Amino acid sequence: MRSGDSSETAHLTARARAADAVVVPDRRLLGDTYAHLFVTVPPPVTSEEALDRLQRLDRAHGGFIAEILLRQRYFEDLVALAVDAGIRQVLLLGAGYDTTALRFTGAEGVRFFEVDHPATQAAKLQTLAAAGLGTDAVTSVPLDFTADASLRDALTAHGFDHAAPCVVGWLGVTFFLPAQACRATFADLADAVAPGSLLLFDYMDESVVNGTSRYEGALAMARQVAEQGEPYVNGLTPQSAADTARAAGFEPLEQLRVPDLVRRYGGDEPYCSDDDFMGLVTARRELSGSDQ
Repeated sequence: MRSGDSSETAHLTARARAADAVVVPDRRLLGDTYAHLFVTVPPPVTSEEALDRLQRLDRAHGGFIAEILLRQRYFEDLVALAVDAGIRQVLLLGAGYDTTALRFTGAEGVRFFEVDHPATQAAKLQTLAAAGLGTDAVTSVPLDFTADASLRDALTAHGFDHAAPCVVGWLGVTFFLPAQACRATFADLADAVAPGSLLLFDYMDESVVNGTSRYEGALAMARQVAEQGEPYVNGLTPQSAADTARAAGFEPLEQLRVPDLVRRYGGDEPYCSDDDFMGLVTARRELSGSDQ
């Protein structure tokens, strides 16, 4: 992203979520009732208009609607399972305009730590303040992942408990980070969270980043985000994504692709396509030699 600007891709995500929230419940994929606060183009008024807008985007960039909405659906399911198991910290890296904390209805005492680029985070906080919204459960942690900054130090300064397990969502970020910065963030995260913590991250296929993908809609989106100053620079494969997590101390538990998400959450008549060029990895922070 351009220095000092909030993320345009965060706005794109918000627009998709805002339109989906207007879709009739039996076809809705997520239902983010706060996403409309972050869009510059008013969301559709009717379900038919929303479906038309979403499907036009889907025809142009097949697979992105499913990824944007259903990775979040999966993450919120993971948070619910983790909270049921006793975890009381949720860490979002590159939180963007995420509203998980505002919509959370689980156990009391759960704390959300939202880490993001200062410009995007400031825009989000200003919007929520203008709407009279907020929650004491959220702690905002400004951090530029591409700068020489310590995730652990930033979290420590904002009251994060490094000894207690957490669930981490790192969505829509890895493919915007240079490979070295991505690996460094994995290592920083492993240093910052306790063993037993769960991590969910997504990745872009390297074929999209290097321009060889057979999915024209993905390549078109790659060109679009590059023109906006937020190019895809880091591609992975299912194997290299798992290997990268494992090298940092996270053991992969489940790997899903876009078609898996559509089958799990799309319903009988999903309005999104399932072009297969992105994936999710759920992993658990294992004990390291220093932890034992």
